[in-house]
Amino acid sequence: MGFMEKFNQLAEKSLLPIANKLAAQRHLTALRNGMVSSIPLSILGGVSLIIATPPFNPEQMTQKNIFTGFLLAWYDWAQANAQALKLPFMMSMGLMGLFIAFSIAHNLAEEYEMPALDASIVSTVTFLLVTSPAFSGVPLNQIAENMSSEEMASLGLLSLPMQYLDAKGIFTAIIVSIVCVEIMRVLKEKNIRFKMPDGVPPAIAASFDAILPLFLCTGLFYGISLLIQNITGGDLIPALIMKLLAPAMSGLDSLLGICLITFLAQLFWFFGLHGASITQFVRLPFMSAYIVANATAFSNGEPLQHYFTQPFWSYIIAIGGGGSTLALAFLMLRARSAQMRQLGKIAIIPSLFNINEPLIFGTPLVLNPIMMLPFIFVPVINSIAGYLFMYFGWIGKGFVETPWTTPAPIGAALGTMDIRAGLFVIGLIVLDLLIYFPFFRVLDQQTAKVEKQEEEEMASVALSQEQQI
Repeated sequence: MGFMEKFNQLAEKSLLPIANKLAAQRHLTALRNGMVSSIPLSILGGVSLIIATPPFNPEQMTQKNIFTGFLLAWYDWAQANAQALKLPFMMSMGLMGLFIAFSIAHNLAEEYEMPALDASIVSTVTFLLVTSPAFSGVPLNQIAENMSSEEMASLGLLSLPMQYLDAKGIFTAIIVSIVCVEIMRVLKEKNIRFKMPDGVPPAIAASFDAILPLFLCTGLFYGISLLIQNITGGDLIPALIMKLLAPAMSGLDSLLGICLITFLAQLFWFFGLHGASITQFVRLPFMSAYIVANATAFSNGEPLQHYFTQPFWSYIIAIGGGGSTLALAFLMLRARSAQMRQLGKIAIIPSLFNINEPLIFGTPLVLNPIMMLPFIFVPVINSIAGYLFMYFGWIGKGFVETPWTTPAPIGAALGTMDIRAGLFVIGLIVLDLLIYFPFFRVLDQQTAKVEKQEEEEMASVALSQEQQI
């Protein structure tokens, strides 16, 4: 038995059962779907941020022409209207945790076939209670000299702090939404609820089913929040969670962490499992937190800190889809094998938009010992190159989430607002071509040889039939 056969058997016994269970686990499915539903908010916030904060320095524009005149006019207009232009960003990416708490609870309740809207409301109220406790404040511009305390109190406005409603509240949202739905599930299974008289309309009776879970969930989490504040001297639950997750937050954003999650995703792909989806529940919460943090830093004129964002994954690690197979699609267009050339023609357009299932399963790359090494390690090599280029400041870091189907060079340039990132991705495609080429050449020659043998056999059969006639 060869090495590959032993490796495949080992994977089928250990790796595949785990992957299948993870893919089918309802909490992870709800988490993944809930996080994915927030992507449009990230795109809206990113576009708003680009408009409000032009990604160039007007002091460096020494040349005067129509193009620079347009950019300077844009910059002046954005500066004059910055507060209004940034409002969509604050109401989307700035409230990311709130929307995720709503969405995860909704998806998990649907998994349990429970009232999804009730679950979302209970989860959202509980999340707000522990992450954004309201307070009354007086705007400084309304305070006058010698104003009495009663007069100040009359000017008080109810405020909700947004510090933990954005990416810093994502992990709190995950915990709150899952626990709230589980409490509702237990109450439903035990039939613990307010029982209304028979004459009450069903819609009204159903609304009362959320009362007990709402009181239990808010009471539980608010009590925990008050206890934590008392022990830590004022820290809210999200602050404590972020402190506990600090090693993981920095670990996944490191070169080693990025390479490890990329390797695992590609290993799943090699065995025919959707590696991006399986690893999504681990990386998406972190990637969302990173891109919101980068966007906030960019909005405030501060340095961007995080590498592992959606643009990094979609346009550096997965150029053309899982395995960075856009380069392979280009190679297939010039293949000797008719089968490979035809597959290349079919796969090239989807691959340009980062859809490569036809290529993965048509080649096939799944369980293909010839293509195993490049298919698994080309994305890892891309991630190393991307990390180093960002580390040394040769290309910018991602802070704008774009649709994942955007062609990689364009998506990288838009996601980082740095044209150098787009040129860098084109360079990566050339590098991927060089790495894939020797392996693909062997596969192409083997396929062409099999095709030739089949043609000779068919010709021999046809000649034999003619001679018999």
